[in-house]
Amino acid sequence: MNYRDLSQTAEKPHEPLSVSELLRLYGVELRLSLKNNAPDSEITSVDLHRPGLALSGFFGDYASEHIQLLGHTEWNYLESSGEDKRTEIFSRLVKYKSPLWILTHGLEPHKEFVEMCNIVGSPLVVTELPTVDFARPLQRNLENYFARRIFLHGSMIDIYGVGTLFIGESGVGKSECIMDLVERGHCLVSDDAIDLRRVGDLIFGAGKEGFNHYIEIRGIGIIDVRSMFGVKAVRNEKRLDIVLELQKWDAAERYNRTGLDTVTNKILGLDVPHIVIPVLPGKNIAVISEVVAMDHLLKKEGVNSSKNINDFLLFQIKQKMGNKTWERKHEPS
Repeated sequence: MNYRDLSQTAEKPHEPLSVSELLRLYGVELRLSLKNNAPDSEITSVDLHRPGLALSGFFGDYASEHIQLLGHTEWNYLESSGEDKRTEIFSRLVKYKSPLWILTHGLEPHKEFVEMCNIVGSPLVVTELPTVDFARPLQRNLENYFARRIFLHGSMIDIYGVGTLFIGESGVGKSECIMDLVERGHCLVSDDAIDLRRVGDLIFGAGKEGFNHYIEIRGIGIIDVRSMFGVKAVRNEKRLDIVLELQKWDAAERYNRTGLDTVTNKILGLDVPHIVIPVLPGKNIAVISEVVAMDHLLKKEGVNSSKNINDFLLFQIKQKMGNKTWERKHEPS
């Protein structure tokens, strides 16, 4: 059975995240405020570094290229050190440039701290949030921004909670199938174009902002799914669970009949179940897609219909042949 291999799809290159863009995107959520006039800087890593050892004079493991995060502990150490000691501490740090320094708990940065950031050209921001409550969403936002990504020609829909990516040649009927599924109560993620990103061991799909809730139907034009079916009919993003490829029927092709041979497609380094559905006039692809989604849910619960019927048939054959005959026929050669 032939199927489209997605493993070689070119990934979108990572763009550095400027501090000004970070403040624009996440400043309100993370309650950030800029405390100096340093030039804009670029963040290239999702990692956060706690520079406590560097403040005490040990630079063996100092990751200056990462965002530097200071909380109550570091601030109290600086506060107790006194002005002369702080001047000494930051005179050592002036040799290293970090893309961003962040102070949590709404603490006021010491003037020696601000001067060091100005000298090296590193922006200094303060958040009102506690360190733990701040670090988690910041890390999540950075992981999303720097996630591995690919862009595909396809459609994605949430069927019974199963994120299903439809791919296939142009004109095979993807959009019509998606429209049928939406009418049956399922949630559109995006039609015709889908942006896939990997976060950890999960892949999420989303459409291009402003265009993701529209469907093009040949002969009709552009349909606004959200306006027509309501907010319950759309989703901004969904975890990818299966790939469903629609292919025009080919009598010479050997399609999967038993379901015993599991096919996966490697997307962004992860194996995703891949199912090929041959398309014939009059075939209800929407209903078949629902069955595929429900079968996927059953398999996650440990119910594999193909394996169960295969085991049952083998058991029946064994019973009719007799245990001795069965064992003789299956002895190792």
